[in-house]
Amino acid sequence: MPHRSAYVCLDCRVSFKHSAYREYRCPRCRRALLLAGDAFEAPPRRDRDAWRVLSVLLHAGLDFRQDCCGCGPGYRPRSLREVRERLAHARRTGVPASRALAAP
Repeated sequence: MPHRSAYVCLDCRVSFKHSAYREYRCPRCRRALLLAGDAFEAPPRRDRDAWRVLSVLLHAGLDFRQDCCGCGPGYRPRSLREVRERLAHARRTGVPASRALAAP
């Protein structure tokens, strides 16, 4: 079976699984889908806060790909509070946002 990864449309709050790495478009709004990774599980569509957290993570360059040993993507914040705390820490210390967001 081919390797399948999740692609998301943050505007429409939908997720799709595709087997090839290329540019896909959302069937609803026709915008480009973002690669979320093979270990991604979409939050419920009505959970706006979870989709906002996901937007911050994806735009910071983090995704949900499994690493080479199949251990998963590592820690990812789940609430807006956690995201705010980690971004504030990144600003105070000069740590890149992507590293601060991925730190447990």
